[in-house]
Amino acid sequence: MAQRRMLSKKVTDTDAFLDMPLSTQALYFHLNMHADDDGFVGNINTIKRMIGASTDDEKLLLAKQFLIPFEDSGVVVIKDWRIHNYIRKDTYNATMYSEERRKLGVSESGSYYVDEPSTERPRIVDDTATQVRLDKVSKGKSKVSEGKGSENTTDQPAGSLRNQLTDLVAVHGFADRLTPMQLNQLLEYVTEDGMEIGVLNLALQDASNRAIRNFKYVDAILRAKLNEGVKSVADWHAGKETHKQAVADEKVPDWMRELTDKLEGN
Repeated sequence: MAQRRMLSKKVTDTDAFLDMPLSTQALYFHLNMHADDDGFVGNINTIKRMIGASTDDEKLLLAKQFLIPFEDSGVVVIKDWRIHNYIRKDTYNATMYSEERRKLGVSESGSYYVDEPSTERPRIVDDTATQVRLDKVSKGKSKVSEGKGSENTTDQPAGSLRNQLTDLVAVHGFADRLTPMQLNQLLEYVTEDGMEIGVLNLALQDASNRAIRNFKYVDAILRAKLNEGVKSVADWHAGKETHKQAVADEKVPDWMRELTDKLEGN
């Protein structure tokens, strides 16, 4: 097996990579160093213990699709291995995980992808669990940056919305709290009910800020907002302002309100 390993800035200089915690980035670097000549790692738990990385670091790498897992064997492969490394034929040793290797294809860019339907996908969301109807997707909106705004995503592919939701789930600490079915249910607020994905971002953010990271709480928030007619980030913030005004009005004594009305000629 070759002893030298390379890393490409095409991967490590991306926002998707640099936005991850340093502990997660460190785990990725060590996995690259310990992978075989085809990018497979069969002892990820040992490496995590060796460098003090957590299970959350591993899950974030999976959620961000930097790793592809094989659930049956516990092996992972570095998705962009062939972008990072070119192993000379005279030093190359084929991976011992031949069965897992047969399940992968290589894209034109050099990234691995799962080429067998029966293999677990390297995402939290199970793409085969639901088929999102593209005629509904036109109602969806794009990811919100910190919940402050959104962009129109008319005719946006369903896969792109799933990717955005997966990123939001990871960012707000829900990566290990939601099942694929629950994630699909959340996605239906966009594809079926016409909510902006920014509203899902705000609901996840709200739950995370309150340290209540579970599906029922997020779902309850979204159902309540839907009943209130909230479908956009602007609706969400407008509703908050209305609530603040209502609370303020309740605190004004009746005699002061009557006096104000008289002074204004009402």
